[in-house]
Amino acid sequence: MTATDAVETTVRPYDLRLVPRPAVARFPERDPLPAGALVLTDDAEIADQVRAIAAHEVTVVLVPDAAATWDEEAVTNLVTSAGTVSDQLCVITSLRGATWPDAPRPGLLALQEATFVALKQRADPAHENSSVALLVLDRFDGGTPHPHCALLTGMAKSVAWELPAAHVLAVVTDDVGLAAALARLRAESGCGRGLPVAYYRTGSAPAVRWEERLLPLEEPSPAVEDPAVTGPVVVAVGGARGITARCLEAMNPPPSVLWLLGSTEPDTMAAESAEIGDLSSADYVRRRRHEDPDAHIGGLRATYDRCRRSREARATIAALRDRIGADRVHYLGCDVTDPAAVRRAAAVIAATTPRIDLVLNGAGISGARRLRAKDLSTFRRVRDTKVMGYHNLRAAFRDPAPLAWCHFSSVAGAFGLPGEIDYGPANDVLNAAARYESGRSSGAECAIGWSLWGESGLGPRSGFTDYTAKTGQLGLISDAEGQRIFTTLVPANHLGRHAAPVLLGEAEWRLAGSRFPGLVGDGAGLPYVGSPSHTDRDDTVWRLDLSRHDHLRGHVRQSRALVPGALVLELAAAVTGHLTGGAVVDRFLDVRFEAPIAVDPQVAEYTLAASFTPAGPDAGVVRVTVRSHLRAGHRSRRVHHVEVLVPVGGTTDSTVTPARPRQLSVRRAPATMSMSGLFDQVRDLRFTTGTTSARWEPPLPDGEFFAAHRTPWLLVDALLQTACAIDTPHRYATPHSIAELRLHTGHNDLALAAQAKNGIHLHVTHVDGVADGIAGTADGSPLVTLSGLVLSGRDGMP
Repeated sequence: MTATDAVETTVRPYDLRLVPRPAVARFPERDPLPAGALVLTDDAEIADQVRAIAAHEVTVVLVPDAAATWDEEAVTNLVTSAGTVSDQLCVITSLRGATWPDAPRPGLLALQEATFVALKQRADPAHENSSVALLVLDRFDGGTPHPHCALLTGMAKSVAWELPAAHVLAVVTDDVGLAAALARLRAESGCGRGLPVAYYRTGSAPAVRWEERLLPLEEPSPAVEDPAVTGPVVVAVGGARGITARCLEAMNPPPSVLWLLGSTEPDTMAAESAEIGDLSSADYVRRRRHEDPDAHIGGLRATYDRCRRSREARATIAALRDRIGADRVHYLGCDVTDPAAVRRAAAVIAATTPRIDLVLNGAGISGARRLRAKDLSTFRRVRDTKVMGYHNLRAAFRDPAPLAWCHFSSVAGAFGLPGEIDYGPANDVLNAAARYESGRSSGAECAIGWSLWGESGLGPRSGFTDYTAKTGQLGLISDAEGQRIFTTLVPANHLGRHAAPVLLGEAEWRLAGSRFPGLVGDGAGLPYVGSPSHTDRDDTVWRLDLSRHDHLRGHVRQSRALVPGALVLELAAAVTGHLTGGAVVDRFLDVRFEAPIAVDPQVAEYTLAASFTPAGPDAGVVRVTVRSHLRAGHRSRRVHHVEVLVPVGGTTDSTVTPARPRQLSVRRAPATMSMSGLFDQVRDLRFTTGTTSARWEPPLPDGEFFAAHRTPWLLVDALLQTACAIDTPHRYATPHSIAELRLHTGHNDLALAAQAKNGIHLHVTHVDGVADGIAGTADGSPLVTLSGLVLSGRDGMP
């Protein structure tokens, strides 16, 4: 299969965002400094502290700054100086003294390279007890991790693919002491579901634990062409070839002035293009071998590929000049890894073009090879083209500063890929830099995480495209699809709104979920709501359409099937698990019922929105809201239906709204309702002075479906029915709010119905329009309790 034969993919934008997420223990913790471990660091003070702290014998190697210039053999000798290759590798550094936007210091680059070489030594199949732990001490200036953390955290993402049997973990923390930071690393080793990277900001109040997640975005509409709008002034790095060139061709409106920076000088480009003319690779090799029978075929093919790139670049430049204007498109030879060359190019541009609207940075080279087959020189070239190129551009183009920056990143930076232990971290630095800059400056900056383009880009030129197409690892974006996405992300009114958009098709979504299920949605879609539709600021949003679930049609008022409030609590528990990585849900606070929700929405469009607010590294509160957007003719309005707070982890009542009954501002008469099918579940209703009691007898027709539910929401509904019942058949009081509802069981309705052989009893007490209730077993053990249920419509009851 060739790149052009591969099936094209449609991609969707996601936002690679740092979000608060509580630590949820899943596995036994691991010693961060196990016996026999190899510890690499570039900090002498850290080296001394490790030797003092380690409870076992460990080998500590201090990586000198000069190692950044050593060859691979010298670095290998450094990391293997202890002899036997240990299965336990720990890498520790500090960025507390790092400044921005300065380039990475040589010691940090040397440490990353030593880590690469050490990992290469461990590239044979690792046994289950092997580990790779990376610890970065950071200040979190402005509340955001330093972008250079990604030089190591990005490696963790790739190592998880390269060494699948190893336990891989990276932690970035602002803990001042190394002992506290190592304790954080130990605790984090018991967590996991998403990427193997966690960020702890403990110096803030409250302390926060962050993870990177891919959150779905609503794709913006393409910009509408306006002939009166002048195109931007653009500097495009790597814009003469590949996907950068294709994106420039699609810009709407086109640039008014375009400067192209390429690694090849114009004269060299012309000579190389003439060297091959219209010859194919085979014809060129045949001709040169005829001229020199001793010429090496591999060298001739490499020469042809270099000349072909020059020919492609010249053709692209000609096409752009035809579209934009011959006097508006300029080309400069410039190696972005050479700071002096970048400064010279910036000076030439500034002399004739005082304003720059956009720097489009598409520089990058590929060295896709499995870890064991990759060499240090390739690792450096791939990394430096992205990382040092970024810093050289930022340093040269700062007076005047461009209005916006757009860097071309990769899905390899978002979640790693096999064979990309250099390319992945390099792109992750771009992602982290865009987030960092977006949070601290007024200029717009983003890094677009592309998957493979099937016709252009690095894939077709490196052979990696054919490999991924055959294995099905990644989809292939056509030029037309890539251009469509680019034009929606880069207009001036959108650029920078999301710092690190990542483009995923079905293949990428499945691939990321296969290794890191918590990164893209914790596996399959949630019951009733499926996967999130998009994110809106801090809210993750689901479209809520329950009309296809016929079993919900038995909760009827005035011939209208309504969604029971108890089901909203089930949905709240499900989305809380999604946002928190599976934290236990056993309480709901301050539940507000403001408007009914119809099973058949008709003119209303319902959404469920949820956001997590941390109350510590392992605790917080999820706020869940159901809203609707009503469209009637030319008018529309938004309605709040239900809102609930869900505390998780070690959250105390002092961190959330106090659990007390709300004051009733609106009273409603009792409503006529019928309960049929699934909701005909309350038996033997009895009324006495101030109390109501009953028995729960649920009909559960679909065991497989209900097995996926997280809570006994039908039991909760039965308890609410009992609380709202009045001594008139089919008439019910109206619930307005619940101060607190507790679950004293981890079982759902299906499990409880199977276990409760002696029945489950429902008992509610009423005082001045406020009810407290309990659903419990025959021996008095509570299953569900509610307090502070505010009702109206029970006037006249005994």
